[in-house]
Amino acid sequence: MLKGILQSELFFCNHIGMSEKDVEDIAAFTVRDEKGDGLREYLQNYAISDENTGIMRTYMVRDNYSSELVGYFSLKAGLISLNEHEEEISDNETGSNATVTMFDTLPGVELANFAVNDTYIRNHPALKGVGLVIFEQFIMPLIARASEIIGTKVLYIFALPYDDLIARYMDYGFMRLDDPYEDELHKRLKPSYDQSCIFMYQIL
Repeated sequence: MLKGILQSELFFCNHIGMSEKDVEDIAAFTVRDEKGDGLREYLQNYAISDENTGIMRTYMVRDNYSSELVGYFSLKAGLISLNEHEEEISDNETGSNATVTMFDTLPGVELANFAVNDTYIRNHPALKGVGLVIFEQFIMPLIARASEIIGTKVLYIFALPYDDLIARYMDYGFMRLDDPYEDELHKRLKPSYDQSCIFMYQIL
């Protein structure tokens, strides 16, 4: 019997709030490195509110056998601006000119939060690559479902600026923009709460 909206051999996932255990497990959620503590804070303080208002959709990944919380991730619709440039536009009525910023857009999905529950990992030390399993068996299939309904061309993240994390996302298939394109994109697109983060993407 299917336990969640998606299920694999080891895990299943549902929207946050669909399990009676969510409140308890959210409170007990831990991250391995304090550098990622913002992900714990988001889950514990903001995820349910954002889910209820439709700002973000958060998914809880659980163990098929024990129902322990394995990790979570959040997705939201977004877009990337491309080919930004200035153009002079003439007003036919007044004869005056104005300089406006023009750009193209690419529709996408933002992987806004993604964390594995360190408590679960410590309880199951033999399990390896849990993050990759969640990414391949839950995140990407959900994005594929969305792509059947709306146009999506790119999956992107704003990753914390740590070499080990950047390398892990590259293993997941993400890329960085070359300079100076990365700097220019950061200036026009990066949210205020992600100011220290680095834009990474993969084409769907």
